[in-house]
Amino acid sequence: MPGGERRLTPQGVSVNAIDYYSSWLGVFVPERDRLGKIEVRYDPRDLSHIYLRHPRTNAFQVVGRRDGRTAPVTLWDHERERALLRGAAGQTSEARVALRREIRRIAGDAEKPKEGAHQRSPAKASSRDAVRAIHAQDAAKPYQAMTPAPTPAAEAVPRVRRPLSVEEW
Repeated sequence: MPGGERRLTPQGVSVNAIDYYSSWLGVFVPERDRLGKIEVRYDPRDLSHIYLRHPRTNAFQVVGRRDGRTAPVTLWDHERERALLRGAAGQTSEARVALRREIRRIAGDAEKPKEGAHQRSPAKASSRDAVRAIHAQDAAKPYQAMTPAPTPAAEAVPRVRRPLSVEEW
């Protein structure tokens, strides 16, 4: 799997402009300057999880996205979405709305077969994306086997409140 090394921040670890965080990382945030970089691995067919090497045990641990999205997104889909967002960032809101409407119109026209016209085979990029999506969907997800069984949440003990003494004058 591709990967590299990343620094831990209070927001977690950022890979491909996506922040990832898990509760076990919270222990290492205060000592992140002493830890250095943490080894990261990810599956380009599914960016919903990454794998970080635990600083103490050296075992890879599963870390989910910080925004909570669990739907699998391929690296190629993510890069395409970011490119569209970057392209739309410098436009006025009216231009962005017009662009979205034009994209929807073009996508709708592409879905409908034209009468009497010979149907062409899909473009190379769209067929490649379709094959990648099928492979990504059918591939076994390693993070599912590594995810520990959920532990029951501990009940919160009610805190005894001590009333403040009121000084009368």
